Amino acid sequence: MSNGIFHVDFRASTGDYGDGLVVVKDGAVNGGDPHYLYQGRVPTVSGPFESQFTVGKWRDGNTNVVGIDNYTLAAKGRIDYEAGILELDGAVVGAPNLKIQLKGKKIQDAV
Repeated sequence: MSNGIFHVDFRASTGDYGDGLVVVKDGAVNGGDPHYLYQGRVPTVSGPFESQFTVGKWRDGNTNVVGIDNYTLAAKGRIDYEAGILELDGAVVGAPNLKIQLKGKKIQDAV
């Protein structure tokens, strides 16, 4: 099944880190944490991917792990629906020195 709710942990090249929830449904990725939303696309079958994800601030009160409120992350990763794993490495478009590494574990099927 190519749908799921994933708990994700991420770490930035700045040394900052965080976590959130991501819902993957039919290749669409929508998620967030208490201050930022993330959106993008992944393949609907297990395997490697390259994609871009938008990150946008929706509520004041915290600083983003890369120090920018709204940006696009160009990423390479892999998703394994059978094992419930999502991983990616990415860099901020226009600021390639700002990198994010993400690891996610499926916690529930999405409906």
